[in-house]
Amino acid sequence: MPPIKLASSSLALIDDVPRGLVEMALCELGESAEQVSLAIEVPRTYLRTYLERGMPRALPSRIRRRLAAYLGVPDHALA
Repeated sequence: MPPIKLASSSLALIDDVPRGLVEMALCELGESAEQVSLAIEVPRTYLRTYLERGMPRALPSRIRRRLAAYLGVPDHALA
């Protein structure tokens, strides 16, 4: 998988394990970030912004729990 890049710089987020895990899970599920955002009851662009722009830096715990449950991964893996 190619590294995800921040929109405002050329720094790769390749070492960002939670984001990489989310990207891989989305690919495995065959779902878009927008579809999953709506499924976990956050704004449609939330996960896309998280993945592409690195915002928020870390997922809030309530969103992290919902996303982990949806993706079928341990909550702590997204921390």
